[in-house]
Parts: sequence; C-alpha cells; structure tokens
Amino acid sequence: MPDVPRRRTLLAAASGIAALAGCAGSETASNSYPTTNRRIDGYDLEKVRDESGGALVASGDELPSLSADERAFQRRSTRRVLVADEDLTELAFAETDAGERLRSFLAATDFESASAYLLTMPVRACREVRFRSVSVEPDELADDDLHPHADFCQAYRPADVECDADETHTVGFAIRLPVAADRSTGSGSGMSGSCLRREPPAVFNASAVSGSGGDEA
Repeated sequence: MPDVPRRRTLLAAASGIAALAGCAGSETASNSYPTTNRRIDGYDLEKVRDESGGALVASGDELPSLSADERAFQRRSTRRVLVADEDLTELAFAETDAGERLRSFLAATDFESASAYLLTMPVRACREVRFRSVSVEPDELADDDLHPHADFCQAYRPADVECDADETHTVGFAIRLPVAADRSTGSGSGMSGSCLRREPPAVFNASAVSGSGGDEA
C-alpha cells in the first residue's frame, strides 16, 4: 500500500479529517480534497497591538517611518506567508514589544513540518480586530504551494478602555499552520465589520417571553 503524501497527511490531521490511503478498492487521497478551502483547526496564534500606530514589519532592512498625522493604510499593512527560515530573515520587525513578540513567535516555527501566515493592519484606537478562522486551498497545497486565507472581524473595545477615536493603532497576527510547503504564490484575508452573531428573535426565546408583564416602553 503506498504511503499517503506527507503534506496531505498533515492537512488531514490539521482539519480534523481522516487521510485516505491509496490502496486497491478504496478512494485515493486526492479524492478526499474538496474544491473549496479547507479550514484549519490545529493552528497557533500570536496577536499583538501597538498603540503608537507604527509599522510592525516590512520587507528589507528598515521599517517605513510614519508621521503622527499620517493615515497610510498600505504602510501599516503587511501580508506574508513564511514557508522557510529564509522568509523570516528577509523581514524587518519593529523594535517594540509587539514587533519582538511577532518575530520570536515566527522564529520558533519548525518549517520542516509547519508554515506561518503573518498579517498586520491599522485599526481605530477604540476598535479591535478579532481573529475568526484560517483555511488553505488543498489543491494548491498538494503541489507544495500554500495559499492561506484568514478571516477577521471588528468590534468596539470594552467601555472601560480609554481611547481616542481619532487615533490609529496597529495590530498584528502571526498564525502557525501545521502544514508545510515549498512555496506560496497567493494568500487572502477577509474582514467583517461586526463580530456579532445573529441571535434568534425574542419572540422565539422562551426564557425571554416567560414572566414578562407586558411590552417595554
């Protein structure tokens, strides 16, 4: 019985499905792949926030400098897929607690069995960005080409957090994926304007209806 390809096995374990061996009379492992992205559950996540609003990471040796009133979205935003140690050495990180935490987290990645997806972005001071999920394209990964996709949402920070609505902060997310690849030629991300999940209408909520004495004013 032939062995299941290594990355295919890792993806199956990370997404919580059984890898199918290509033995006679059974489906082959390639047939186990859907045509859509496969959500990954076995990831590690590092999230940081820099209230100075500066860039957290950039390609090359230096970070872009940002003036206090600059709103340059693209200079605070980064999206990088790391599949080898060399990818990390090509990046410059801010000499701040947030930048060092991202760098240290990525440096601890074993690229023989894992990869990493790094994203940074601006956010208003009174808002927060929450990570929701990460997925990969199985068909691309089968060719050793990692295409990750991360989903986020925005919400207001707790009421007891002091903030200036006119200020801009920078947030960063480093996601370690339990799948390896030789390269990455694509990636994606999505952002929802709200983190609220739709609740059932109150009329169908028995606990809310029982004991009520009438409509509220």
